[in-house]
Amino acid sequence: MAGRAIEVLRSIDTGTARLEIRWAALRDLAALHTLQRRCFAEGQAYGLATLFALYLWPRAAILVAWAAGRVAGCVVGDRNGDRARILNLCVDPDFRRRGIGALLLQTAEEVLGARDITLMVEDKNAGAQELYRRAGYIPIADLRNYYGKNRHGILMQKRR
Repeated sequence: MAGRAIEVLRSIDTGTARLEIRWAALRDLAALHTLQRRCFAEGQAYGLATLFALYLWPRAAILVAWAAGRVAGCVVGDRNGDRARILNLCVDPDFRRRGIGALLLQTAEEVLGARDITLMVEDKNAGAQELYRRAGYIPIADLRNYYGKNRHGILMQKRR
């Protein structure tokens, strides 16, 4: 999936700005690194080297949401056979509560095309958990200290 041509996968008018979801380009990685730092605690945000490795990884897909001329969000997933994972999903705080996360998730599911999709979410991130539940994900396991000491994860799964 890496190395795709810049292709708009979804384009909608939000009323205030045009939103496009497309494959990440190499030139997007610095902006995605900045987005990661805005969205996640230190030690949880993907670094530039990680983003570059994922960009090159043949089984990975990185999708970027653009709005108002800037990166509004991104999703990273991978597929192995009939199983896929959403590795990372984030929406810039300035663009939250506009449906961008749901559109990124839906587009990633379509691109990955797997029957079973899993993801991890922090147990204290109620907003993300609700997004995933609305999209059809159900909790299947709790992982203690997954995100660090006293920061637990919830493994969620969707079967399509």
